Amino acid sequence: MHTLEDPTEGLGKRGSAPVPLPREQAGDDYLESALDPFRSKAVRLPLILMLITIVLSLLYAAQYYAGGPIRLPVVSRIHDLALSPDNSVIAAGADDAVYLWDTRAGWARRTLKGHRGAVIGVAFTPDSATLVSAGRDGTVRLWDLPGGQHRHVLDPGGVALNDMSLSADGSTLATVGEDGVLRVFDVASMQALQAIGPNEHTKLLVALNADGALAAVADGAHVQIWNARTGEPVQSMQNYCEGEPGITQTACEEAGKKWLGHKKAVTALAFSPDGEILASGSADTTILFWDVATGEVKWSATGHWAAVSAMKFHPDSQSMLSGGEDNKIRNWRLPGGRSTAIYEGHLSAVNSVDFGWGEDMILSAGTDGTVRVWEVANQKTTFIAWSRLGFQPVWGHGLAAWTLISGLLGIVSLWGLRKTQPWGHLLALLLYILGPILVLGIPLFEVFIYPLSLVEQIQIAWPLLGLVIWYAVIVVALMCESVRIHYQAPPSLSLSEKLMTSQRTVKIRTGIFIAAVWFLIMVLLYSVLRRFNLDVAFMRHFFSFIMAGAWITFRVSALSISLAVILALLGALGRLSKNPIANGVSGFYISLIRGTPLLVQIYIWYLGLPRVNIVLPGELAGVLALGVNYGAYMTEIFRAGIQAIGKGQHEAAEALGMSRIQLYRRIVLPQAFRIVIPPIGNQFIAMMKDSSLVSVMSIWELSYRAQKIGRQYFRSLETFMIAAAFYWLLTVIFQFLQGKLEEYMARGERR
Repeated sequence: MHTLEDPTEGLGKRGSAPVPLPREQAGDDYLESALDPFRSKAVRLPLILMLITIVLSLLYAAQYYAGGPIRLPVVSRIHDLALSPDNSVIAAGADDAVYLWDTRAGWARRTLKGHRGAVIGVAFTPDSATLVSAGRDGTVRLWDLPGGQHRHVLDPGGVALNDMSLSADGSTLATVGEDGVLRVFDVASMQALQAIGPNEHTKLLVALNADGALAAVADGAHVQIWNARTGEPVQSMQNYCEGEPGITQTACEEAGKKWLGHKKAVTALAFSPDGEILASGSADTTILFWDVATGEVKWSATGHWAAVSAMKFHPDSQSMLSGGEDNKIRNWRLPGGRSTAIYEGHLSAVNSVDFGWGEDMILSAGTDGTVRVWEVANQKTTFIAWSRLGFQPVWGHGLAAWTLISGLLGIVSLWGLRKTQPWGHLLALLLYILGPILVLGIPLFEVFIYPLSLVEQIQIAWPLLGLVIWYAVIVVALMCESVRIHYQAPPSLSLSEKLMTSQRTVKIRTGIFIAAVWFLIMVLLYSVLRRFNLDVAFMRHFFSFIMAGAWITFRVSALSISLAVILALLGALGRLSKNPIANGVSGFYISLIRGTPLLVQIYIWYLGLPRVNIVLPGELAGVLALGVNYGAYMTEIFRAGIQAIGKGQHEAAEALGMSRIQLYRRIVLPQAFRIVIPPIGNQFIAMMKDSSLVSVMSIWELSYRAQKIGRQYFRSLETFMIAAAFYWLLTVIFQFLQGKLEEYMARGERR
């Protein structure tokens, strides 16, 4: 990307830019010209480009947050879908409208406009002639099909709606809003039947049974069932102790009983068609099947690795579909609640699921802006319909935030450049190199994994591609030789001050480019890993469990390296000793340990010693095995470091009357440590990774936990990726500390 620069470049070399004379030797006109970069043709271009970029960035951000029309193309998130009873139309409630696809006319799409915000619920009446939609604007609309004209607008409470449910017979409609009130309406007359609440929980869910007689409402981690006709409470589904209801969770667990219920808020509700079962999904990833008559849990199900966001019973009540924020759909067999199939392919959360027009077909829709048709037999997608082509919404928000931040920081940078300050140039490089790599690089690479043709992918990606090219032009202009030299040091400084400032500026600038290379490689790596179809929700779910072993890994590594350093130092002194016993013991120790595998040594410490009645705790055995093994390898490192100290220093110490102990303590070992720090650092890094071998002793360190969970759920790649990321992070931190230690130890050798 660039070459290392001479910090004195342009500061007095023949043929380079002239060095300004000291202030007392320069005229006022010259000094004013030097401090005004807009008068210098060499730097005028990048400043003009930056000024244009700042203005356009702030204009884009301002109109974006004001609701303007110019924005990055993003999909319209789909919140709910419904299949008409005659199987002819699929309706989807999205961020900006209701989308209709005619399944019998080649998936021709229509758009129903009317809601002033996101459409959070859609449902068909049994005759397929009317579509009901509810929006965040607080209105419920009834649309006549196939014309698509709304014939009635209902304003239930004048507050933003959170959920809507239409009974299977089409007689009753229920809504819940931000005010926490459950409102029930008669569809035929559109008259209010009941208003129940308000409830202390504002983000509620509602589900009606088949005939609209019962309404289930989420109440935090509990569920309340109400009589939709009379407004009387019918049943309460709350946490309880199996076999001993009425006692606390702590007492239940102490008694060895099972605590039944959700631990977090309920996020999905569905009645079975026969009305006997109510299913509730939660943010704790569980699904509970409640007996409506008794309020007790009949079955529980686990399988999603994030909050359950949608559920739908089959008309025969023998199976149920669920969708989750883990981007997956699961099919559950009833009774029992056993998962029978998993459908993977959505790019983000699944918000709605439904059974299709055949027994071998299901439907789903999600935040990625797609409606998908799945084949049950092989769990594969057979058709995908997009709300509209674009990036995922998170990237649209990210670009808006970036343009605002970069615009404001760009003003600061431009002011620094105007004053000919090196930090202004460095800030500009940070903004237009690191920023675009993160903000533009990730979505650019991600769009090419969308299930679209290359032409469609380019059609989506071209705005970001154009921005990348624009930022590249700015960086090239900023890195022109004359511009670099101009901003390497303020012209008002003396020559000696300019030399020092230039060295610091070049060092920081080089660091920025190195960081840019790292970030670019990490973005590319992230893009490649996305194609591995990693279960990110699974990784997030078990991240804390796996990382709980990180402290044990670090402790084992630190104790082992401390032991290895001591053994290595003693071994090196023994190898250099003229005492045949010490030399022989050291030589045998090195030969034996280096000549046998580490894993075999671990088994000897852990399984061999008990045969002679020496039983060591697993962690202690692991520390001894690693410390003794690496001590043998590091012995040769210490020996080489000690022998690197010249004979002249030994003779000088003897001439000063130093004893052999004083010689080593004051002269030899301090210099030897400086020499052996890099190879010892490498050994420590290797030991941190080899500490994973102590997992064979059933020590609950990082690798053991990753292996245990990976095998249990057949997701070893995901769990070991978490472990590998931690080992890498430890390595990066230690490399940084090692570099600082090397600089400190070499302070007397600096030129």
